[in-house]
Amino acid sequence: PKLKAKITGFYSKIQNATDIGFFYSEGVGIIDEAGALLGGSGNAFVAEIVTGIDKLNFGGEFGLEYQATSTIKLTATAGAGQYTFNNNPNVKLNVDNAQKIIDFGESTMKDYKQAGSPQKAYSVGIEYRDPKFWWIGLNANYLDETYIDVSPLLRTANFYKNPADPQGLPFYGATEEEGRELLRQERFDPIRLLNLTGGKSWRISNKNRNTIGFFASINNVFDVEYITGGFEQARNANFKEIKQDMQGPTRSFGPKYFYGYGRTYFVNLYLNF
Repeated sequence: PKLKAKITGFYSKIQNATDIGFFYSEGVGIIDEAGALLGGSGNAFVAEIVTGIDKLNFGGEFGLEYQATSTIKLTATAGAGQYTFNNNPNVKLNVDNAQKIIDFGESTMKDYKQAGSPQKAYSVGIEYRDPKFWWIGLNANYLDETYIDVSPLLRTANFYKNPADPQGLPFYGATEEEGRELLRQERFDPIRLLNLTGGKSWRISNKNRNTIGFFASINNVFDVEYITGGFEQARNANFKEIKQDMQGPTRSFGPKYFYGYGRTYFVNLYLNF
């Protein structure tokens, strides 16, 4: 048939997962054996242990292929889903220079988006195959709703506590509304990429049907700069530290970002015998 189509739905749930990270944290309020702030500040190098993580993934995918003529083929694909944390896991810190494990309790991560993948992706393409054994194809891609990896520690009750307060009271003016604004999950800009592929082959022996040819591609034709992901730093571990860090023109310990490649080239030469 000239027209081919496929639609797929998916649903998956991951339960009781564990994640471990290592970092230096300021303002986390670690107390030593004598009941004082560790090192006078409560700062420490820690291993963050997040347990009981539940994740929920569901969505659908659609693919379409249409042979418009004997030489021209059109394609379209789409994927849309929702990938979220499905509960509030537990956070513990293994404090290196205090040699103790501290339970920070529940982290309010439920309904935050998972990082590492766009929630929506679309692609359309056109391909031309010439009877003289050469071909060229063009694909336009659109990726959207990619989110940063959030810090579990920053979403515990400890975020609002003043480590210098003997009663563990919150910072002055640390409201939940302002806290939600400071901890709003960053959503990256949509990604638009254009990829070009092509190739040619020649028969070098009619008797044995030996062929020689090449395949070439140019990805990200327009050399677009784009962010593929990233993570929040937990260096500033409380409300006051993050608020101060955000007041300047440039954050000292802001999120770390991962960038995709610019324009890239690939050539493959082959011989069939």
